[in-house]
Amino acid sequence: MKKILFILLVVVFASCIRKEQYEVAIDRYLQEHLKDPDSYQNVELGEPKKITPMTMVLKEALKRAKAGEFPYDSLGSKLEEAKAFFKSQGTPPYETLGWEVHHKYRAKNSFGAMNLEEVTYIFDKSQKEILRVESKNEY
Repeated sequence: MKKILFILLVVVFASCIRKEQYEVAIDRYLQEHLKDPDSYQNVELGEPKKITPMTMVLKEALKRAKAGEFPYDSLGSKLEEAKAFFKSQGTPPYETLGWEVHHKYRAKNSFGAMNLEEVTYIFDKSQKEILRVESKNEY
């Protein structure tokens, strides 16, 4: 009985340690792009969020409303227009196009100072390949 409990505990613990595909891709990206990969300190790593045609429209509409192109209270109608457009073109409005993961971390720059970085990784559908990295720290 003790052996069974021990084996069960090992299996449960080992399954918790396994990294997700997106985490492996992020680790590989950081190893290749950081000036000092050994200085890396994770602050926050978000869960993958779906990218669909509608999420892309929502982001763009929010950006334009914030810029004053149209009032916020018309966002609902703008989204409905976009949804109807996608359907008329034969594009499923909520089809998964890819994934995005937000990441906040510290790492040394080329001068040896620790920087706090905040980025969004854009992944393909399989979450294995990073297609683009968007930095929130635009200087």
